[in-house]
Amino acid sequence: MSAAPLPEHPYRDAVLAELHARPVELVAPNMRVRRLVLGVPTRSGAMGAAMDQFRRFAEANGHHIKDRATRQYQFVTKARVATWEFHTEFITITWHTKLEDTVSWPDDIGLDALEEAELIGAMRVDMIDDPVLPDRVFPSFSPTSLCLVSVEHGNAQVAADFIPDDNKFIRFEFAAGKLSPLRRAIALRRILEVETYRTMALLALPLARQTAPALRAVEMELTDVMADLTGLETTEAVQERLKRLHDISVRSGQISEQLNYRFAASYAYGAILQRRLEKLREATIGPGSSLSSFIGNRVEPALATCQAMDKRLAVLLAKLERAVELLNVRISLDMQIQNKAVLETIAETAKSQFRLQHAVEGLSTIAITYYLIGILGYTLAGPLEMNGWDKTLVISILSPVALLLVFFGLRALRNGFMRSQQERPSKPARRNGR
Repeated sequence: MSAAPLPEHPYRDAVLAELHARPVELVAPNMRVRRLVLGVPTRSGAMGAAMDQFRRFAEANGHHIKDRATRQYQFVTKARVATWEFHTEFITITWHTKLEDTVSWPDDIGLDALEEAELIGAMRVDMIDDPVLPDRVFPSFSPTSLCLVSVEHGNAQVAADFIPDDNKFIRFEFAAGKLSPLRRAIALRRILEVETYRTMALLALPLARQTAPALRAVEMELTDVMADLTGLETTEAVQERLKRLHDISVRSGQISEQLNYRFAASYAYGAILQRRLEKLREATIGPGSSLSSFIGNRVEPALATCQAMDKRLAVLLAKLERAVELLNVRISLDMQIQNKAVLETIAETAKSQFRLQHAVEGLSTIAITYYLIGILGYTLAGPLEMNGWDKTLVISILSPVALLLVFFGLRALRNGFMRSQQERPSKPARRNGR
């Protein structure tokens, strides 16, 4: 008997589907391929909304969507074959048509379906079925930025100058006459991905340049605050510096929030770009530069700038943390000193109250004894006179006894009151007369 099947991991289907999420599309020779890279808003749910907008366009135009979970859709119109790909934060729309097609912004592939998309990149690949690039393609390229390489182990050639044409598209010429249909499709996809990820990797550079003055201002202000930390003499001055540090922390946090995601994404795109360039297996031919050299000379300094700002932010946050810790220690020390002074004052007050209490107790004893002796004198005056006893002598004998009785009586009353005050919290509270 065969064993029962094991339960599947909830992500197993998703992991398997990822292998075929973006299949290579076979493209016939002598075709013109265009791609748009579109950004969506960074708010939550924006990509899902864009996918819903595309599905509505597809259903309205009779394009059947087989699997709504996939992130790549292909459909055919009368003049072209279009493919939509939904990535983490951007969308690519790729379509191929005849080499003679001059329509850069067709109206049958759903460009108007996205309501909030913004154009990030646009590229055009003219793929010809020749073994090498003909001389007629070179005059239209700028010689100062021309990249001319052989790819796929010398079986194909690519030329580009990364200068947008009048329709905002960067043009690549791709001679793929020696490649099989599958290798041609793979090489085409890598060319498109090189330009796509080059564009996405460089998105962080303008943001870094825009944010650099604000970061510099925060760094200088923090330096000023830390320079006079040793000269603080009052608690009010320490609290004022702590408030300034809090303001600096808020501003640096805002800068970090703006940069962190964009920088992390650019590093990832830069790594993907590097791998795509390596897989082209390019070699320089003619007077042009290689794609790796030309792109690397632009992308690598940009990513290095972002990494430098990342390090500056990390150092800034570390300095802020140390400064706040120092001020907190100073405030804690000041509070301990103040608390010690308060406790000493309380102790001195308690001593004074204790001495005053003893003084009052002594005076009370004398006053009560005085009145008690007076009462005894009036009370015993008659009996003493009848028995012939000397009143003054008797009162003088009774006075010490009365003084001792009053003294010990007051002490007993005080001790009993103190015991009742100490025992009261330990007694359970009565509820509802129980």
